[in-house]
Amino acid sequence: MPIDTTTFLLAGLALALVVAVVTDLRSRLIHNELNAAIALTAPLYWWASGMGLWPDIAIQVGFALAVFVAFYLLFAFGQMGGGDVKLLTALALWIPPAAFASLLIVAIPVGWVLTMVLGTYHVARHQRAEQKGRRNAFILALCTLVAGNLASGLVGGPRLALPESILGANPSPLIVLGGLLASMIAVTITAYVLLRPHREAIRTPYGVAIAAGGLAVIASGALAGTAA
Repeated sequence: MPIDTTTFLLAGLALALVVAVVTDLRSRLIHNELNAAIALTAPLYWWASGMGLWPDIAIQVGFALAVFVAFYLLFAFGQMGGGDVKLLTALALWIPPAAFASLLIVAIPVGWVLTMVLGTYHVARHQRAEQKGRRNAFILALCTLVAGNLASGLVGGPRLALPESILGANPSPLIVLGGLLASMIAVTITAYVLLRPHREAIRTPYGVAIAAGGLAVIASGALAGTAA
């Protein structure tokens, strides 16, 4: 089978992820048919990329099962939708563990920012007549800007730089890391406290974040057939 077949299959996977983004934004659903198509075409990708039954395919299937169990626990506690768990499991049949970590590095901050964007909109829309609601919306908007800046920096995108006068010309990596962690924790706690009363009303399209992570992995060339 020609090597270009893997590129063709990965292009199909990328298209499926774009469809997942559209349906999740429209209806907060990732259809079972789409997840099944992604999962059922994984063996074609294994064949095209020359994976052996042992240990390559066995590891991939075992990893997908581990992903399902891990994220099913989040689903059981009401932190994720069933479609999100199925999409992650289907993608784990394609993406090896090391590259899957890169998917999560993108998906987690994107989902984090999406939650706060929707939370800000929800609070601003439903409490706009209340002084407390306007204050909460402003705080959430500020948190969203901070979270977006941190998330962009984490995934290698543009970010705001602090003046050297604050950290010095050559800040210690520990100081920078500590500042990032402290900022992430503070923003997360603040957003959680403000969004907790609206938790049931806010449905974050985590499928968008997962698809973004999958597309980033495909674009990076981390999978067979995409490397330069």
